[in-house]
Amino acid sequence: MAASEHVDSVPDGVLAAFGVAGVVPVRLPGGQGTTWLAGQVVLKPADSVRAGRWFAEVYDGLNGPGFRVPRPVRAVSGDWVALGWTCWQWVAGTPADWSAVSPRWPELIAVSRALHAALAGVPVPPWRGTEENPWVIGDQVAWGERDPGALLGPAAGELAGQVQLLLAALRPVDLPAQLIHADLAGNVLFADGRPPAVIDFSPLERPAGLPLAVVAVDALQWHEALPEVLDQLADEPELDQLLARALIYRHVTEIVRRAGTPGIDRVARAGQPVTDLVLTRLAR
Repeated sequence: MAASEHVDSVPDGVLAAFGVAGVVPVRLPGGQGTTWLAGQVVLKPADSVRAGRWFAEVYDGLNGPGFRVPRPVRAVSGDWVALGWTCWQWVAGTPADWSAVSPRWPELIAVSRALHAALAGVPVPPWRGTEENPWVIGDQVAWGERDPGALLGPAAGELAGQVQLLLAALRPVDLPAQLIHADLAGNVLFADGRPPAVIDFSPLERPAGLPLAVVAVDALQWHEALPEVLDQLADEPELDQLLARALIYRHVTEIVRRAGTPGIDRVARAGQPVTDLVLTRLAR
């Protein structure tokens, strides 16, 4: 989750600002194509200066058993943000293959719960709720805080109908909200003998079980996971309602980003079986 646009290179001034002048950066796979490895640090454009500073402060002070996080690296100036970029320590590990029923699910569940226990007391600044980007919009629609309105018009294609059916199936849930990392699927790195590392902070303020629901719908929609993966989450409170909200969140985000393009039809085709599965569970 990031508002940053695709970048083709790291400016020389940014490399110098973080003390890695002369290092040839290599673009890292995944995400929005904005992340670069430069020696032993990772460089990425900040969504904004205040967001970059806040993300860094959160991860700089985040500690607890059962997980690793990359620590932010200050610029030569002492700031967490330089020329609109942030810098992070590189951490070892590889993302999981979520196809079928991944054997990584127990580790993912454990690391998500450990991470969110550590995040539970971290305050969320008020300005986070006022930002306008596809992920904030999708989140607010999923939790009844924004009328989707014109978003579900003809440009949204068949995905609009899926969102409308999911919205109609929602009911209130009594779960406490806290700071969460809302995009774990490709951002948990596994390394033998070490706790999983959680990278690329995607903050929302929602129940601590929502990130696992988002991983589940992502795995089902895009990674050829089997429906049986949901058995891994059977003890998660209000699982089916969280799955519905996770799917609305993803669908609406894609509508904001791709409405009126051929990409929206691809999302609708991939999303229909997952929408049907979640609606069937809600109807039981």
